Amino acid sequence: LERVAADLTDPGARRDLFARAAQGSSRVLVVTEGLLAYLAPEQVSALADDLHAADAMRLWLVDLASPRLKKMLDRRVGKHVGAANAPFRFAPAEGTKFFEPHGWREREFRSTIEEGFRLDRKPKMAWLITLIARFSSPARKEEMRRMGGTVLLERT
Repeated sequence: LERVAADLTDPGARRDLFARAAQGSSRVLVVTEGLLAYLAPEQVSALADDLHAADAMRLWLVDLASPRLKKMLDRRVGKHVGAANAPFRFAPAEGTKFFEPHGWREREFRSTIEEGFRLDRKPKMAWLITLIARFSSPARKEEMRRMGGTVLLERT
């Protein structure tokens, strides 16, 4: 494990970092938890492309929000993150399919809601989520499940 400070929106710095991280390795797991939400979609695309260009980058762990979750977060904390010049910007409507044209596919998705229940760290309105889910269609339940989560991507 190596923690490195780098401006991943700077293409040169990003490529240098990836080349250094891949050097001497054959299987690298990249963890960008807490990052993508603050980048514009074109910045995430460039990041995904550059990661894929380094053959040793095999797995990529990201957290991902849906547009619905982004809208909820914007209402709840948007003015605070906006005031800190760190607004939420990335929440692709196509979910993990966003990464496929860049050489990455979903290997595993862990729902934030489900993991919260599993770890007994339920959200404040857990009773309401349970009630809504009970009366929802399978498609609606899946939409709720995938509102936010941690995703393990693998290169294609």
